[in-house]
Amino acid sequence: MRWRATGWAAALCAALLAACGSIPVSSLWKLRNLQLETLDPAALRAAVVHSPALLVQGQSLMLSVSVSRKVRRPGGGTTTETLAEKLPLQELRTTAERSALVDYESPRTVVQVWRIDPAALPRLHALRTTALGWKKTPDDAGQRELSLGLELAGCEKPGLQQRTVTTLLRFADPGEYIPIVRNLDLAETMPPEELKQRFPACAQG
Repeated sequence: MRWRATGWAAALCAALLAACGSIPVSSLWKLRNLQLETLDPAALRAAVVHSPALLVQGQSLMLSVSVSRKVRRPGGGTTTETLAEKLPLQELRTTAERSALVDYESPRTVVQVWRIDPAALPRLHALRTTALGWKKTPDDAGQRELSLGLELAGCEKPGLQQRTVTTLLRFADPGEYIPIVRNLDLAETMPPEELKQRFPACAQG
């Protein structure tokens, strides 16, 4: 899943893993005022609602974060400067963390919640601080983009073919989980060989 925002504001598009998908219109409305200045990295949560056919392995999940801007060239024109980090995630299984997602719980779904590993937070804070300082530089052209990507991996239980996934993000505490993609089939997001690599058959036993 990946989405990006320009001007540190409304999200423009989303994708699951490497493929393009559509953010629900209601989510676009809620994301319109998202600002890097007010984003709390410690409060950020990623939730995945998936079919029981899949096992999503926490140790395989990464959150990729990148910010970019246009920089004026001395001789005219602009170039792009980008900062990026790939951050490990840590699964949260407490009732308090999962209570906001109770409407997604059912016998046909599995709900999992992750936060950025606390040990990785200083890297994100440093990226955020650098990006916020861009506007103070004379070569800043003012056009910026924020992108978040959730990399999923795990395994697939034999005999079960449903691979639907819903992804949600929360940006503040307290705050609501905002759907990024709904009921997206993993087979629609990547080539078959990549799907097999990311979600091979689960070991039996």
